[in-house]
Amino acid sequence: MTELKQHFVNLTPGKMMGLRRITDKNGCFRVLALDQSNSFRKALRRTHEIRDIPGEPTYEEISAAKLEFSRIIGANASAVLLDVNYGLRQAINANAIPKGTGLLGRVEASKDAGTPVEFEPGWSVGQIKQMGADAVKLLVYLDMGNEQATEHQLDFARQIQKDCRENDILLLIEELSYKRPGESDEDYAGRKVQNTIDSARALGPITDILKLEFPGDINTLSASEIQDNLLQLNEVAIRPWVLLSAGVDFDLFEKQTELAMKAGSSGIMAGRAIFKEWFTQNTAQESARFTEHVGRPRFQKLCDIVANYATSWQQRLGISDQELRDAVSADWYKGGKVYSEVTSSGDY
Repeated sequence: MTELKQHFVNLTPGKMMGLRRITDKNGCFRVLALDQSNSFRKALRRTHEIRDIPGEPTYEEISAAKLEFSRIIGANASAVLLDVNYGLRQAINANAIPKGTGLLGRVEASKDAGTPVEFEPGWSVGQIKQMGADAVKLLVYLDMGNEQATEHQLDFARQIQKDCRENDILLLIEELSYKRPGESDEDYAGRKVQNTIDSARALGPITDILKLEFPGDINTLSASEIQDNLLQLNEVAIRPWVLLSAGVDFDLFEKQTELAMKAGSSGIMAGRAIFKEWFTQNTAQESARFTEHVGRPRFQKLCDIVANYATSWQQRLGISDQELRDAVSADWYKGGKVYSEVTSSGDY
């Protein structure tokens, strides 16, 4: 059995339960990403401008938007990803997480691209586990050409890996590329695909699940180039991987999703591509209608693509249900020690 396969056959109970809870009945990921903090605040500033509302967006406004998306769009999701600032406990208390929907918690502070990753102040993997979440999500910005910055990011990821192992909770790591100071759009585009592929290769051994960027621009690269990039990404990603939306327009993300699923991806973890126009509606009533009549159908479209084309995590790894059953011994809870005599009595 390969080391990759062994990792999942021998997944600890907490991690396995988390994996089951954040995937659908087919073992694929349909995750609604609502863990943004700074981008939500910036988007609501635009809403204030459109509606001539004075002042900065309030805590209540940001939280209410997240809860609305979680309750309505999340009804079609296998899981919802939320942040501690505005969404995690708030959604639990407000009963905004649909019944049977998994829950992921963001562990890192919301930072600008290219800045060193760090914990959200006062927050930890242990707290995410204690509140009943099913998995931890960590975002790391990576420029694989910057050795010093990359090593810090990977060291932090290894610390989160250790914390997740100790707390027996599933870990999902997201990579994002970023422009260097003064770098042209053309130069950045020229190295971004390889950076995404190299990032996936570096993060794979550290995490349980990968969340990856689409490797290339559909509008500038040929279909064969996109296909080659996707197949290469799928090969180096030694873990099941999901596609992130990066806030692109929905029509583009829909195309990216189908291509990625056909290339071996196990699902999506998407947010802004689905609901970003919510923030530019003229009234609160129009925003509410957008959530129900545009946002939710959009997410369902993506779910249908996942259902038709995605590769489940078990299929990707070639793991059968029987192999998973056989991995559990009768005395698994005794730390592997086989007792020679009965140490308890009774029928239970």
